[in-house]
Amino acid sequence: MTMDSSAEGLGGGLLRWFGGTNCGLESAVARGAGVAVTLRAVPAFVVEAGVLVEVVEGCDKSLATCAGRFGNAVNFRGEPFLPGIDLLTRYPGA
Repeated sequence: MTMDSSAEGLGGGLLRWFGGTNCGLESAVARGAGVAVTLRAVPAFVVEAGVLVEVVEGCDKSLATCAGRFGNAVNFRGEPFLPGIDLLTRYPGA
């Protein structure tokens, strides 16, 4: 499947079909490279040329992606500076 603009940030996103035999279905996007999108699974039905789709950008839930790609670091609701679980479960004094 090809698109008109760059597909670099579409990995982990969602593709919604608005036409053809897949109309009303959704497909998970595995990755985007250049102008091509690779889906995680083969669509349920044969894809016809010229079918209208909507592609929603993917997000890996990191602060860097939220700030860089979406410009929305102020609303980031994760814990980017929390130490790993191994630090929290270590025995005191070890």
